[in-house]
Amino acid sequence: MTRRSRVVIPPRSFALREYGTGGTTIARDTAGDYIVTDNGGADTVAIRNPDFNVLSFRSNAVLRWEWRAGSTLFLVWAQDRGAADARGRLVGFRELWDSFVAEGDNFFAVKVSYWLPIR
Repeated sequence: MTRRSRVVIPPRSFALREYGTGGTTIARDTAGDYIVTDNGGADTVAIRNPDFNVLSFRSNAVLRWEWRAGSTLFLVWAQDRGAADARGRLVGFRELWDSFVAEGDNFFAVKVSYWLPIR
């Protein structure tokens, strides 16, 4: 019976263990997760797929109307859209469109300033 020696890394050192070398194996399953085995297969660790995409689109529009000197009306519309996709893939024009149609919040505000000629 052959016994494999474990690689021991001293604490507080900058020596890092690289998976796939030194008696360890690393493989990717169909879901995209990584499976790391060590100690002849006795120790197994599953690392979830680290790939993801985040979609975000923010915009605002402001309409300002000054109907009299010092008297103005502001209409504000702002939106914040966002989504997350657990499947990591290359970003293209489809993701740009997906950010436009993602669920989000709309914010509307009205501000009126009126000049009172007090003497």
